[in-house]
Amino acid sequence: MGRITLCRDYSSDVTIVSNSFIDRYMCEANDAQIKIYLYLLRCINSDLMISVDDMADRFNYTEKDVMRALKYWDSKRVVSLSFNSYGGITGIRLMDIRETDGSVYAGLIRETADDGIPADADQGRNGSAHMSGAVENDPAEEDMTGNGSGIGGNIQVVDFSNKRQYTPEELIRFKAEPGVGELLFVAEEYLGKTLRQDEISTFLFMYESYGFKTELIEYLIEYCANNKKKNIKYIESVAKNWAETGIETVEQAKLRTGNVPPEVYEVLRAFGITGRNPIEPEISYVFKWQRIYGFTIGLIRKACEKTIMTIHSASFEYADSILLSWKNAGAYELKDVELLDAKHARETEKHPVKTSVKKQGGFNGFTQRKYDYAELEKDALRNQG
Repeated sequence: MGRITLCRDYSSDVTIVSNSFIDRYMCEANDAQIKIYLYLLRCINSDLMISVDDMADRFNYTEKDVMRALKYWDSKRVVSLSFNSYGGITGIRLMDIRETDGSVYAGLIRETADDGIPADADQGRNGSAHMSGAVENDPAEEDMTGNGSGIGGNIQVVDFSNKRQYTPEELIRFKAEPGVGELLFVAEEYLGKTLRQDEISTFLFMYESYGFKTELIEYLIEYCANNKKKNIKYIESVAKNWAETGIETVEQAKLRTGNVPPEVYEVLRAFGITGRNPIEPEISYVFKWQRIYGFTIGLIRKACEKTIMTIHSASFEYADSILLSWKNAGAYELKDVELLDAKHARETEKHPVKTSVKKQGGFNGFTQRKYDYAELEKDALRNQG
């Protein structure tokens, strides 16, 4: 008898989840992280287009929630994220979690823009992603993923408001770990005091929750202390900036702190700041505006000028709010910004801001008495007589 061909007119309707994921990873992840990972598994076996905003809409999350979940799995080496030169995700590689050698388990989800433009040419927008085979990273992406010589590996969203107080038993356990006890000793030496409980919690939070290596935390404290910035809030802000721009090693941190890009000085000049070197938060803002938001230095200078004209002082926070609004509106060229300004001017003309008329103050807001001073003078003279 001849061979019989077997075929079907439907696709597979199952998603296989590794037992390793259930046993080793699922118990530590939150609901959002689990949902996002399962959805990636579902998409990898189907020719589905995906993007960060689509996943956010599907699960009723914010885009930041989705990014936080993806970066969590990246930090656990369950997935490997690739970024373009503007900080947008261009690839999600599902790793083989059955082993720890980092071999590839599934294909690569590769992002492309809705209009067909490759994601690395799309300035900061979230395109759609589809399934494809494994591909080599673009050289421009290596600068963001940490595979090249640049800065920007595992970019994390850091929130020190979530740090917790550690119990005495936990402190004993941490101090028994290699390097942690020495870290706390070094911190006290650099800061010149005995650490408070909240300061100890900050350093342990960096170590435990965000995977900062002890040598990186030591360099962070050294860097801040050498710049005469020993306040724990300042140290947290520098750590946050480093984590959110992908600094993971002492070498990357030294590259950041030792080589200030010329664009940072251009921003300082646009703000009218001269005669001093930039500080770490200012460097991180410029890095974010260029590499994460995807703006040219020309538009960044424009935002600085608008900041000065609006609030009459240099403010990186205010300039960041301007650039974020331009990013959300898709305005990446000067003509786009001019259109936004013209639209805002038209809306202002239609709905002018009403200025309230000042009422008289409480002291003068009543009918005042009227006096006949000549008659009062006569009464005073009669009383004296």
